[in-house]
Amino acid sequence: MANTSTKYANKLSLRSPLIIASSGLTSDPKKIKELANAGAGAVVLKSIFEEQMEQEVSNLESSSDFPGAMEYLQSYVQDHALSEHTDLIKACKDSLEIPVIASINCYKADTWMEYAHSLVEAGADALELNVMRIDTDRAQEWGTAEKGLVQMVADLTKALPRVPITLKLSKYYTNIISLCRSLSISGAGGVVLFNRSYLPDIDIHNEAIVSGPIFSSETDLLDGIRYTSLVRGAVPDLSIAISSGARDGKDLVKGLLAGADAVQYCTALYKGGARIIEESLAYLTKWMEEHKYAGIDEVVGRLAATRIDHANVMQRSQFMKHFSSHDDRPVDSFGGNIDRNDTNY
Repeated sequence: MANTSTKYANKLSLRSPLIIASSGLTSDPKKIKELANAGAGAVVLKSIFEEQMEQEVSNLESSSDFPGAMEYLQSYVQDHALSEHTDLIKACKDSLEIPVIASINCYKADTWMEYAHSLVEAGADALELNVMRIDTDRAQEWGTAEKGLVQMVADLTKALPRVPITLKLSKYYTNIISLCRSLSISGAGGVVLFNRSYLPDIDIHNEAIVSGPIFSSETDLLDGIRYTSLVRGAVPDLSIAISSGARDGKDLVKGLLAGADAVQYCTALYKGGARIIEESLAYLTKWMEEHKYAGIDEVVGRLAATRIDHANVMQRSQFMKHFSSHDDRPVDSFGGNIDRNDTNY
C-alpha cells in the first residue's frame, strides 16, 4: 500500500497530508477526535483573536458604570480567552495522536509573543499565525506590513526555536513569492495559501452591508494551486499547505502535485463531516498505487514551477491560450466553446 505520511513545517511528522483547518469545528475536542479518527494528519485549532477580545472589553466598558475598570476588564477577558484555548490544547493533546497546531491572530508585537508562549506551554506542537489584515493607512509606506511579518517571525523563532512557525497569508501582497522567501530566511517553517477573509456584500433593497458567502467555493482552490506551484519553485525549502476550496480526493492530489506538503479542509468537513476525510485519503491511496508512487515525497511538486514550462503556465495572467486558438471563439476548461454574448467568461 502507498505510504501517505509526510513532513509539514519541516518538523512535524504527519500520517497523512490532509489537515483539519482552523474553524468552529476545531473548538470542540469531541468533534476534533471524530475528524482525527477518520485519518487526518493534523488539526489547526480555532483561532484566538486579539481584536475580538478587545471588542469584548470595549462592549463591557461601554455598559459599565466604572470607566476606570478598563484595565481590569481587559486583563480578565484576555486571561479567560487564553485559559479556554490552553484548556482546549491540553484536552486535544490528551486524546489525539496527531499534531495539534494552535492558531493566533494579533496585531501588536508583544501580544503575538505573549500568546505564542502561552499556547506552546500548554502543549501546542506548532503555531499557525493568522495574519489576515487589510491595511488602510494611507500614510503607511510600501512594504511596511511585509517587513513587520518577517520581523515577527524572526522574533518568534528566536524565542521558540523548537516550535514550527507557519503563516496563513492572504492574497493581498504585491509579491507573495518574495515575501515567502523572506519568511523562510527569517525562520518560518511554512506558509498556508491562502487565508480567506470575511466577504461583505450589499443588500440593495435595504441599502445595507451584509455578509457574503461564508463557505469557500471550489474555484478558491485554483489560486492556491497557482501560488503553491510558484512558491515551491522559488523557495523549495519552505513547507506549504493549501487552504480554501479543497472538496475531495482529487483536490488533495492536485494540491500535492502543485507542491503542497499538505492540504487543509474546512468547508467540505462542515458539509460532509468525517466521511470526506476517509474518502479523500482512500482516493489518494488508490491514485498513488495506480500511478506507481510509493510515497508522498514522490508526488509533491511534480507540477511545481521548477520547470520552465510549468512556470510559464502558472505565471500566465491573461487568456492568451484561449484567444490564440485556431477557432476565433475562446474555449472553456471543459473543451467547449464560449458564447461571446455571455459576459461572464
